[in-house]
Amino acid sequence: MVINHVIGQSRIGVNRDLKKCLEGFFELNQYSEKNINYLNELKKKILYNNWSLKINNNIDYINIGDFSFYDHVLDNIFNINCIPKRFKIKNDKNFIKNYFILAKGDPDNQPLEMKKWFNTNYHYLVPEYNLNTKFSLNLNILKNDICFAKVFKKKIKFIIIGPLTFLKLGKIKDNELKNRLLLLPELLLTYISLINEINNNIDLIQIDEPILILNLSEIWLECLKNVYNILCSYFTNIMITTYFEQINEEYLKYIENINFFSIHLDLINYKKINNFIKNKNIKYNYISLGVIDGKNIWINNLEKSFYIISSIKKKIMISTTCSLIHVPVDLNSEKFKNKKIKIIKNWISFGNQKLKEINNLSETYKLNLNYNKKKYINKNFIKNIFFVMNKKKSKLIFIESVQNKIKKINIENFKYRINYHLRRDIQKKYFKLNLLTTTTIGSFPQTTKIRKIRIDYKNNIISKNNYENLLKKEINFIIKKQLDYNLDIIVHGEPERNDMVEYFAESIEGFLVTNNGWVQSYGSRYVKPPIIYGDIYIKNYLTLNWIKYSQNLTKKPLKGMLTGPITMIKWSFKRIDQTNYITSIQMALVLKKEIKKLERIGIKIIQIDEPAIREFLPIKNSKYKYYFNWAIKIFILILSGIKNNTQIHTHICYSEFNNIINFIKDLNVDVVSIETSRSNMSITKILNNYDNDIGLGIYDIHTKRKMEITYAIYLIKIIINNIDIKKIWINPDCGLKTRKWLEIDKSLNNVVHCSKIFKNLKLLI
Repeated sequence: MVINHVIGQSRIGVNRDLKKCLEGFFELNQYSEKNINYLNELKKKILYNNWSLKINNNIDYINIGDFSFYDHVLDNIFNINCIPKRFKIKNDKNFIKNYFILAKGDPDNQPLEMKKWFNTNYHYLVPEYNLNTKFSLNLNILKNDICFAKVFKKKIKFIIIGPLTFLKLGKIKDNELKNRLLLLPELLLTYISLINEINNNIDLIQIDEPILILNLSEIWLECLKNVYNILCSYFTNIMITTYFEQINEEYLKYIENINFFSIHLDLINYKKINNFIKNKNIKYNYISLGVIDGKNIWINNLEKSFYIISSIKKKIMISTTCSLIHVPVDLNSEKFKNKKIKIIKNWISFGNQKLKEINNLSETYKLNLNYNKKKYINKNFIKNIFFVMNKKKSKLIFIESVQNKIKKINIENFKYRINYHLRRDIQKKYFKLNLLTTTTIGSFPQTTKIRKIRIDYKNNIISKNNYENLLKKEINFIIKKQLDYNLDIIVHGEPERNDMVEYFAESIEGFLVTNNGWVQSYGSRYVKPPIIYGDIYIKNYLTLNWIKYSQNLTKKPLKGMLTGPITMIKWSFKRIDQTNYITSIQMALVLKKEIKKLERIGIKIIQIDEPAIREFLPIKNSKYKYYFNWAIKIFILILSGIKNNTQIHTHICYSEFNNIINFIKDLNVDVVSIETSRSNMSITKILNNYDNDIGLGIYDIHTKRKMEITYAIYLIKIIINNIDIKKIWINPDCGLKTRKWLEIDKSLNNVVHCSKIFKNLKLLI
């Protein structure tokens, strides 16, 4: 017997329905019963569409627990009622208002921190723990979802983050709680109560424990064994789920004798079907096989997947590798007109199409079981085989001139610039910079007016000349604003750019930009990752015209802004037919050409944004060295031959640096800007030994909260007490494109004002 299911589905709606609703909701900032009802009705509509798609594609279970208004980890915080006590929440009954206070903050509450969800581009909100953390049930929302699901008369699967993953991904917020596992007994009791409350109405419980792909200590593994021995002794319908990487095989002895209904494995990341799956001693009723890639958009090789699952002599479940929140919703919403792009479309599968792939694979597998030794292949299999072969042979992918350039690269192209301290002295004199230099990360508010200008140009409503003149007026305004703030280093503000990756992808061959390929980054912030389908090269320069114009508007140093090769790849749907290293070399050659040209026209400060450098890390620590070996080489390749008085910056987001700081040093950039505002500057303790200059993000731009003078002074004090003031730059923690001018005017004025206070005090001393 074979069962099929989906680990999770997108919650954003086909036309970004949730984003539009939430942003209107946030704009009004009104938590009236009418507005909350509207939000709940939209949720029902999205769930109805998701469940209908499953039913139409013969998926055996509909899911509860994979929808979220903002973040699934935040949902878990509310389901088990572990809201940090620091939140001054006045009305416990207003769930929606309290929910968004944790996510976005308000004047009285700093929001929860955000981190990347394993090695994906998704951000989750970080739970907070202390010695007094308590857990209890809050299941009103969940019970409503179950009532709605029962109308469909299908098997229901409930999805929840596992207790060990929930603890592991949280953050201890006091000095008294020495080990978060001390909270596990009460947390486990809460999970037992939760499952017990709903289990009569649920057919399968999917408990996600992706930390099983990490390196865990023996005490965590013993806790894993004990937790699931207890859970599976109470409940016979538990499926434990891992994804994003191969499970550590040595963990088998801890879980092989537990009576799970099923264990789910991400087979895309398995090099071969190993002993774990073939082990005859495991007692699970089913093995769930993640053979449909939930993180990338390429069609599944159904023939290959069929032979993989046919080789496993156990009862199986066919599924996606992970939740489909990481891929766009529906390929049918794309209107590709170009002949070349129509060919590429045949190689692509979005979320809804992946349901069809599960159905095709399941149907073929079932029919072959029934036909015994006779082979049965349906017409969809034949089409799939044709498109897989067509992609392998396509001339759209491999460009001879690009391949020849790579062949010519040799050791001479990987030479470091001179020692950083010598460069710093040259640059300080050249730019006449002093202590606590202030700048921004690059972008300024993308107003309704700016978006309309771009849309009108794209739709041929305004001419190119008119479009450029309108954007030049915006650049004039942005630069004047920065001069009023008295920032030391100016940027042009990027009004011509839609997204830091998409903007460049539109001008680079080998990238395909979709019309509606949106995925959730965090909350109501969605991105549209381009698709890298072939070799990368450019015909024209990327940023030259706008920088040349902006350069004439100020005598202050102007910073050029580029998106780095690691981020261009990580925040795109990448190729699977060649290594990331080769793809990044191609991207590096594009950027190197651009930087050389910027140098020639007099741009001497260039920021290569790499917010994704941390999230591209392999999940296994043992692979860090290999990753950084090629990632660092890419930076050396880009910067080799750059003049010593050209100052290179990079920007890194939401990162834990403790275990990678030495690798960051090897990038050998002049200034690294780090997002630190939500972590109370805790990172400063490890940055004192970092030799190069550091930009500390003190203004949290992911919330409407304004930067007050008292708080800015508090943060700058922490910084200068931990890091040599000669190395410090002060800036917002990220680009300002999502904010409004009224929000940032006060904040940036306060940031600059406070940095000048400390600068003057130091100079007086």
